[in-house]
Amino acid sequence: MKTECLKKILFVIFATVLSVGFIACQNQIEDVQPIESNQPEVGLFSRSTSELPFLQGADLSYINELQDGGVKYYDNGNEVDPYRMLKEYGGNLVRLRLWHNPTTWTQYSTLSDVKRSIGRAKAAGLNVLLDFHYSDSWTDPEKNLVPEAWRPVVKYSDILADSVYNYTYQTLTHLMNTNLLPELVQIGNETNKSIMVADNADLEPTNFVRNTKLFNAGLQAVADFNSDNRKNIQTILHVAMNPNDAMYWVSNHKKYGLKSFDLLGVSYYPQWQDYTPAQLGEFAARLYSTYGVRLFVAETGHIWTRAWNDDNINLMSKMCMGYPETPCPQLQKDFLIEVKEALIANGGAGFSAWEPFWVSANNQTLWGVGSNWENVAFFDFNNNLLKHGGMEAYGDYNVKVTFEVNMWEAGSDKKGYITGDFTDDGFGNWQIIPMKQAEEGSSTYYFDTYLCRNQSGRYYFLSDSTWTSQEYINGWQQDRTYNISTSDTWMKIAKKFGEE
Repeated sequence: MKTECLKKILFVIFATVLSVGFIACQNQIEDVQPIESNQPEVGLFSRSTSELPFLQGADLSYINELQDGGVKYYDNGNEVDPYRMLKEYGGNLVRLRLWHNPTTWTQYSTLSDVKRSIGRAKAAGLNVLLDFHYSDSWTDPEKNLVPEAWRPVVKYSDILADSVYNYTYQTLTHLMNTNLLPELVQIGNETNKSIMVADNADLEPTNFVRNTKLFNAGLQAVADFNSDNRKNIQTILHVAMNPNDAMYWVSNHKKYGLKSFDLLGVSYYPQWQDYTPAQLGEFAARLYSTYGVRLFVAETGHIWTRAWNDDNINLMSKMCMGYPETPCPQLQKDFLIEVKEALIANGGAGFSAWEPFWVSANNQTLWGVGSNWENVAFFDFNNNLLKHGGMEAYGDYNVKVTFEVNMWEAGSDKKGYITGDFTDDGFGNWQIIPMKQAEEGSSTYYFDTYLCRNQSGRYYFLSDSTWTSQEYINGWQQDRTYNISTSDTWMKIAKKFGEE
């Protein structure tokens, strides 16, 4: 009798939670009518007939909120649409976060808002990655709260898994019926520890058994949706870990029966992940050889300045490991290209810059008014696209340029430094960057960067980190010039200090 009674209680709880959860979701569905787009789907990949390309994307989840508040973006003084700009510069993917029912604190990243964004992405010919947070707010390694609608069954993992399955399947069905189906789905966001918990104190120790059951529910929902509708949506699991910890994370979940998934997404920020793009590439190769899973950098970004444009505390200030301590748009671009090249060379699936359009504005976030990210965005403090900044990383027109200088004539104790228009700090000021010594004891120094094919400009060498150490050429201080006129992917510019 106790068993039968318990079954009845669980059934009532299950039915209640499903009805509450679906009502919350359905309210959003009814708010937005199906989008009938007359735009041709030029360049849009349907995975029912074609594999996805190497993914080059950006998370644009904040765009609607910012533009609703009056924010405008410019490229060379001309106002631009963020989605079309991303496409024109070579991007092919938009990542969008979806919260379950965040309406107690925001009207954005709801299903209605996400549908609006997907419509804009598809009109621009971009693929879409839909990021299910399975929460009413942000999830990351320090927080992963179950949606309030599912809180009554948070301790009943089988029932909670059914909620995950049905919510995922129903959301995809609705998006398909409104011509807004994504090409990729992310099952959870930065799920390092236990997921969908009642209290963040429950994040640790990680409950791999429960996690696996919930991940599998989302993965199975996508698999069944694909089978039922002849689709081929790819699945992503996502962590914010260094390579060894991420491999351990996959191994532990596999041990408890984790179903197959297509891509492992990672967050890769110099602020929190201390490894190089080259090590990222090694990770991609090891992940695939061990598990047959390709690596996708789901979130990344690099600072171009340490300056602020509002009173909201910026989240990032560190340079990538091995980079000079001179933030500038060019090094932001170099970082993203190194990430891209490392993934391509090692079978990775692609990358997505996180919120590169999140400029300083008057919007209210959980952390205050403005942006925590204006120094990582692709725009200056007047919302103009940064010249030779991160946006150019999407293009296929970049050339790796090695500036090399022999410092022998300057003296055995002198080291090589370089400055030029490519070291501009984003505010019109050149900076001095230390060059790397070719080998111990060598008088040759070099600096690698990625410039655009046919780009031309000015630079010169210095013998220390002060402006007074600029080289003299033919008896006076003058700029050198460069012209990237090669059709190759690499070019060397080698000089002797103080000689033409």
